[in-house]
Amino acid sequence: MHELPAVEDLIRTLDEESERRGISRIEEVHIVIGELSSYVGECVNMYFDLLSAGHTCEGAKLFFEHTKARFKCSCCGLEFDHGAKVYLNGRRYDFEHDSIYVAKTLIEAENLKYDQDNAD
Repeated sequence: MHELPAVEDLIRTLDEESERRGISRIEEVHIVIGELSSYVGECVNMYFDLLSAGHTCEGAKLFFEHTKARFKCSCCGLEFDHGAKVYLNGRRYDFEHDSIYVAKTLIEAENLKYDQDNAD
């Protein structure tokens, strides 16, 4: 249900951009959905179909790109994917969205090994 206000904002933005650019019809809309956003493409499609009637985007085809979440250490600038494997003194740490403080602490350590290529 939280997709509803997002789709309303999307249609409003599409209308504003169409008017600004002199576009009378939008045929495709490409949407990026982040891994931690909890948006469901089918719900976005359903609301878009219902709400786009009478707008420049009516009947437009939606295309979704799903992206992995990325984190960045505020101390050293290391960037890593959500779910990356990080090793400290032989112990493996798995990072989820609520583990940023732990990641920051570990990344400052000297015995750190980071294996983003083999993230789960």
